[in-house]
Amino acid sequence: MRPRVTYVPQLGIAMIEVFSRRNASNVLQVMWTLGELQIAYRRHAVGGSFGGTKTPAYLAMNPNARIPTIKDDAFVLWESNAIVRYLCRRYDRTGILLPNDEETYALADQWMDWYKTTLYPAYIDLVWSIVRTEPPLRDRRRISELKELTEQRLAIFDRQLEKTGFVVGSRLSMADIPFGGLVYRFLSLDIDRPSFPHIEAWYSRLCERSAYQEHVMLPFGTEPGEWYRLEREYA
Repeated sequence: MRPRVTYVPQLGIAMIEVFSRRNASNVLQVMWTLGELQIAYRRHAVGGSFGGTKTPAYLAMNPNARIPTIKDDAFVLWESNAIVRYLCRRYDRTGILLPNDEETYALADQWMDWYKTTLYPAYIDLVWSIVRTEPPLRDRRRISELKELTEQRLAIFDRQLEKTGFVVGSRLSMADIPFGGLVYRFLSLDIDRPSFPHIEAWYSRLCERSAYQEHVMLPFGTEPGEWYRLEREYA
């Protein structure tokens, strides 16, 4: 497993190990959280063309053979949203991402679950149907159906941002983190799409953040060959 290391001395000895390739959809929120909270990490390139998820050592950490997984000293955790919540609760010492009251935390939790159970499934199938499928093999009808379903659910998200600016209030929180990678990639797809003015305004604010630029705004390609080339390039 190929390590990449970043050190952030101001957070002392904390060092999170991340097991995932860098351009995996579900690792973007983990890496962005680490960047926002300035947590030191070592990332091992695992999954996709790097393999490594079915080794005994990896399966001992994550029996699902999926990515990402983190290790914090002896503590192991998988599932991207669970990792984001854990990092915020344990390491967010100044309230950069962690909601400051129980009700706001519950709302953040709600939207993070909605993202994973309602918005993400159609979106990721859309990405796979376009970016991870050779052009001659693409099912245009299926792509159209997935695009429409994704847009219906993004319209719900757009209405939420109209009320709040960010997902659960007037500032960035852990609730925004999962949506950041999805919106970046959705807006990068070579498809026609309606305007979502509140998502677009929110996205413009995210684009000003250095951690978002570094960890989320990565090129991911338009077809399988380019995807795998970029996967290796941004390992």
